Amino acid sequence: MFQRALTRLCLVLVGVLVTVACADGPPDPGGAAPAAAVPVVAPADASADAAGRARPATSRDAVPRAQRRNCAARPSRCGYPDATNTGVPGGTTLRSSGPIDADRNGMVIDGRDVRGEINVTASNVTIKNTRVTGGRGIGPADWVIIIRPGADNLRIIDSTILTPAGTPQDIACIFNIGESKPWIQRVDISGCSAGVSTGGGTVRDSYIHDMAEVEGLSHDVGIASNGGGGLQVRHNTIFNQLDQTAAVAMYQDFGGQRDNVVRRNLLAGGGYCVYGGAGDTATRNIKFIRNRFSRRYHSRCGYYGVVASFDRNDPGNVWRENFWDDTLRPAR
Repeated sequence: MFQRALTRLCLVLVGVLVTVACADGPPDPGGAAPAAAVPVVAPADASADAAGRARPATSRDAVPRAQRRNCAARPSRCGYPDATNTGVPGGTTLRSSGPIDADRNGMVIDGRDVRGEINVTASNVTIKNTRVTGGRGIGPADWVIIIRPGADNLRIIDSTILTPAGTPQDIACIFNIGESKPWIQRVDISGCSAGVSTGGGTVRDSYIHDMAEVEGLSHDVGIASNGGGGLQVRHNTIFNQLDQTAAVAMYQDFGGQRDNVVRRNLLAGGGYCVYGGAGDTATRNIKFIRNRFSRRYHSRCGYYGVVASFDRNDPGNVWRENFWDDTLRPAR
């Protein structure tokens, strides 16, 4: 009887360990339920929320498939974001709008088709289920959404942010010029020299791709931080088809870098795929964990390589379980 009880206990412990190990996903996350791209109706096999609209996939939807390779060809097949599971949910009806000043605390922008910038000056603003087309070709500004100083707690979810195809752009699609920490989730971002420029905040479950540039001027990067800390880059697909500058970059233009996490992203392109924030000031707690690096554009992920400006000896810095998309071997 004691032996049977011991065996039963061991099986339970094994099950718990497997569940914990899979909760954050293995190095190779698996497939996710797709949702239709904007603005068509979601396909019949897409999962749906309580209102019946397509529900974009998140990192929790991923089923571990440790041996899946070449995910960059179709990211959603491996549970990563792409055009099928980010942006405005399929079936959403959008109302046309010109530029918007988000100048009231708690303002909600929902279900709009905006041509021109959204200028955020108030706190606790939410932008959801909305397509915003801005930048050059629409108005005088390079950006699409600008976050002004003091505009705290902005949330951008289930939205599409872009500029007109083929127009040169030199500033971020989402441009944070203050010290706030926005939350950006399940957003399809394209057509700017930077997808998101922010010192801190969270970007997750989003698809950043098809960068634009002003030749000889722009520094192209999917997500950029020019100083500060507290940036969370989690479970995104970031493709920079150009040979400069990066998919994710941390700089020290306006201060040192600390407490940033880049985790479980699918990354490709730029000069180096990632910049780790090293500079005049020592970095601290910069973590690159379980990211998948693709040779989609360059044999070394970026034109020059995988990583630059990352000091592995600075306190709390971590480079762990990062791997190549095509071989699943460690990427260094």
